[in-house]
Order: sequence, then structure tokens, then C-alpha cells
Amino acid sequence: MHPFDLKYGIDTGGYLRPDDLRSGQKHDSMNNGYSAVAPSVFPEACRRWREALPSSAARVEAYTFVDVGAGKGRALLLAAELPFRKVIGVELNEELARIAQRSVTRWGRVTRTRAKIRILHQDAARFRWPRTPLLVYLNNPFDCALVEQMAAGLADLAASRSGLVDVIYVNPGCADTLTSQRAFKLLWNAQIQMDEADQQADPYGAASDRVAAFRCCAKRLELP
Repeated sequence: MHPFDLKYGIDTGGYLRPDDLRSGQKHDSMNNGYSAVAPSVFPEACRRWREALPSSAARVEAYTFVDVGAGKGRALLLAAELPFRKVIGVELNEELARIAQRSVTRWGRVTRTRAKIRILHQDAARFRWPRTPLLVYLNNPFDCALVEQMAAGLADLAASRSGLVDVIYVNPGCADTLTSQRAFKLLWNAQIQMDEADQQADPYGAASDRVAAFRCCAKRLELP
């Protein structure tokens, strides 16, 4: 077990293959399996994102954090340590959603979270986005075709609202899908080092994670 899970008595670690997550849902074939972000990588990614916020939109308290493909919920727990307005996890697999909910319940008993966490057992393609500003989190959850569909919905949301729509994308396998639509621009792309404990517990034996951040622009044609 990951030291993060041992510390809090929860289950957010390990790796599950796409075939392990079959549930009979329409978009089962598009999932990329499950693994969780390293606890040392997530806060650094959020720090870089906050530094990239324009001064007029720098209040994290105004943002809703949405983890699309939330899995067992580790990113949700880490996000709740920041003062987001809301923290929402969307997960297609019913068993993973149940595990995430158990971890959230346990987490709430042993920590003082800043934000209430809500888990939704739902297809991401049918998720109704909350009001802006939004920080959408992805950990390479599914196929690029579904990322494209999600991105189109976010672009429409950004065009109809005044608040920002940003994306933090861990292991950004479909980054080109976002930027090719011209609705998103890349803010930064970095290889973020894990601490020693995360390196020892990583299911892939990795020492760092690739993380990219994007901003959705309401007026697509104004981008160069």
C-alpha cells in the first residue's frame, strides 16, 4: 500500500487495467485503466497552476475542482486541502466510485478538509458542468475521442460564461486533442519530480510525472 493510504486508512493506490474496469457502460471501451497521481506531484501542479492565474481571477475560493475519471479519489482528497469552492469527482465505474466514497468518508473523519467532496457515479460525457470558474483535472482517464467531446463542451461553457475554464492534465496523452481545437491554449508543460516515498510506491517505478495545464479561451478564433 502507498504510504498516503496507510497514513489515513484509505485505498487510493495500485493500478487497474482497462479490462479490470468493464462495467457494461457505453464508454467502457474508452477507459485507460486506473492509477493515482503521486501525492507529492499534485500540490506542485496546483502551485504552478495558481501562479499562471491572472491577477483578476486568482482567488482559488471561487473555483470548482472537477476530477473527470476520479477513480478511487486520491486527487479529490488532495484537492480538498486547498480552499476550492467545491470538489467534485466523476467516475464511470461503480465499484471505484464506492471506494472513492469510502475514502472520502474516512478522510473527513481524520482531517480538516477545506472543501466538501462530492462523488458522482456517472458517465463523463453526460456530466453537467457547474458554473465557472472551473479547474478540470484529468489523469489520462480515457480515449482521445472522449477527451475531444469533453473539450467541446468546456469550450461552449467558456463561450457562454465569464469565468475561466482551466485544465490540469497528468500524463497528457491527448494534449494535442485539446490544442488542435483552438479552444485551448497550453499554459505550461513540465516533468514534476516525485518525492522518495512516491517513487518507491509508484506502480510503474517512475520518478516523475508529466503534467500540463491548459486554459480554455472563449473566443476560439482570436488565438494565433
